[in-house]
Amino acid sequence: MALDRTLLLFPLLAMVVVGLVSSESAAEKFRRQHVDTNGLDFDDNTYCNQMMKSRGMTKGSCKVFNTFIMESILKIQAICWNKKLPCKHKFFNCHMSGEPLKVTECQVKGNSKDSPCKYKTRNDKKCVIVACHGWPPLPVHLDSSKGDSCQGQPSI
Repeated sequence: MALDRTLLLFPLLAMVVVGLVSSESAAEKFRRQHVDTNGLDFDDNTYCNQMMKSRGMTKGSCKVFNTFIMESILKIQAICWNKKLPCKHKFFNCHMSGEPLKVTECQVKGNSKDSPCKYKTRNDKKCVIVACHGWPPLPVHLDSSKGDSCQGQPSI
């Protein structure tokens, strides 16, 4: 009887353990979706198509828009030490880069349900606003990116 219960619970326990091991933290998800420290590995015409697919943002449907920050992870993490400012959704854990950073923006071409996903690639320099969490604080969400004036922020 006890062995029967153990055999029934083992698969459930195994699924929980696998789920815990494979779950991605918010900081890891931010890095996967928004950080490319290697720079442009692909030419401009294929960069977004390759990166969006390899980073898992084309499964089911195409992510409509995504920004990759083309800087070192240390430079991106340093943004979290800048002055706090409100995020778009009324939280107060956002911080702006002190200078424009190299970014690559990927905009889906056509319908987001098209397969395979096709993207337009645009390289630029923009001020980046990230939400940070934890200790030490780490970027967990790309709130927005804007022009090249990082108002009143110290340089990172």
